[in-house]
Amino acid sequence: MNNGHIQRIAAIVRADVLVRFRRFSTLVIFLLLSASALMWVPDPRTGRTLIQIGGRRALYNSASIGMASAMLATIFVGMFGFYVVSNALRRDVMTRCGFVIASTEVRTYEYLLGKFLGNVVFLTTFMGGYMLAAMAMLVIRAEAPLQPFVFASQYLILIPSTIVFVSVLAIVFESIPWLSGRFGDVVYFFLWATTLGIVVSSLENGGSRNILYLDFNGLGYLFDFTKRVWHTKSMSIGSTTFDVTKPPIVISGLWLNREWLGMRVVSTLAPLPLLGLALLFFHRFDPARVRAAGAKGKRSWIALLNRMTKPLVRPFTALAMNVAPLPPASDAMLTIASNPIVILAFIGFSIAAIAGADVSIPAFCAIGIFVADVATRERRAGTLGFIYSAPRLKSQFVLWKLMSTLIVALIVMAVPLLRFHSLTMLGAIFFVCAAATALGVISGNPKTFIVLYLTLWYVSVSDKGETPAFNFAGFMKPVPAMVLASYFAGAIALLIAAELMHRRRLAAG
Repeated sequence: MNNGHIQRIAAIVRADVLVRFRRFSTLVIFLLLSASALMWVPDPRTGRTLIQIGGRRALYNSASIGMASAMLATIFVGMFGFYVVSNALRRDVMTRCGFVIASTEVRTYEYLLGKFLGNVVFLTTFMGGYMLAAMAMLVIRAEAPLQPFVFASQYLILIPSTIVFVSVLAIVFESIPWLSGRFGDVVYFFLWATTLGIVVSSLENGGSRNILYLDFNGLGYLFDFTKRVWHTKSMSIGSTTFDVTKPPIVISGLWLNREWLGMRVVSTLAPLPLLGLALLFFHRFDPARVRAAGAKGKRSWIALLNRMTKPLVRPFTALAMNVAPLPPASDAMLTIASNPIVILAFIGFSIAAIAGADVSIPAFCAIGIFVADVATRERRAGTLGFIYSAPRLKSQFVLWKLMSTLIVALIVMAVPLLRFHSLTMLGAIFFVCAAATALGVISGNPKTFIVLYLTLWYVSVSDKGETPAFNFAGFMKPVPAMVLASYFAGAIALLIAAELMHRRRLAAG
């Protein structure tokens, strides 16, 4: 690779980073992430601690807070980082800058490599801010002096593999047409959740330690280190209570022997060959291929299902054309008509409910996906001006979208609701629809709702109802009335925030 190649790649990285950091939303995300580091380090005098090992609280020193906050950071990057950076190629299509780039001597691999490195730089900068905020908490808690190099070494051991993994998948998913949209967002979430647990699960069940070569999240290495160095499988990271009668344990943090170093290096580099898939599918902004990519997306298996079920949605299309005086119903019918999979879900959940099965877990995952982009559809398609010309829709946009999402969700869940007469299920549906509407209106992007809601859904399912605060839909255990009321209040608060944001935008013109 000569200087010309390096200069072109560097120019793409520089432009990508500058575009991202000049956005106000980037500043907001950066501040929120940094603030989260302050919230995760509780004062031990409150009876809570950030990290426990073998049932004892770890003294707050650079090694313990560095290790714990770095592990939390890998989860944040894996969970949210993809959704933050997975618009690098789409942005160049929308702004038409990509068509200009395609006409230059920049080669395809240079462009994709530059975008990948731009993702790496962006996420690394975010993690740097998060690390500084965590260092500040060590100084505030004042249990031990700050050792910057020890602190930073914990991040260097754990985080690079996650940053590379997320950065590569963001480029690959954007390059493959059928993974570049909402379906890809959902696929990534479950892929990440699988990689998060599969390594530790394999080690716990006596599997080969060679799986650590594919430990993209660092959790497997942490488990292996804890077992071999601290001789325990018991570790808790996060704000938890601890036994104040036991003295704190002092740890020196994570370190790498030759074997672990090789495993961490390989797990960091292992995702890079996947960029070859991006190179294979990337359209290089060829207008013909961009249109063809859209056509291929329509020939995906999801589109095949849509075409097969098209006769089922013709009544909904007709209703959409004939309920003009009822805009929410018309919008809901159009949502169903454009996504016939909704009808398949309705049929499947109905049959299962009639048979007596509890369908709440898959059903709430499905309705979250179905309603995610209802509130953002017009903004993303550039048709808001047309919609606002309809009587009262401009001033009642939030209410309109809320009602539309509720209709879609209630259609999907109609039979389970009638079968089980569940007030909890009804309240959860309202919460999901309110959150989808509010986050869509506020952010203008369905990804915001998708990642936050799927995270809540995943935590709730994994928790099995043990923590009432996460049990928003009564998965496996009844929901206390106070928790149900809290989610209802949260839904109302989100709708008020969305309405205020909508009015502010209208006032700004």
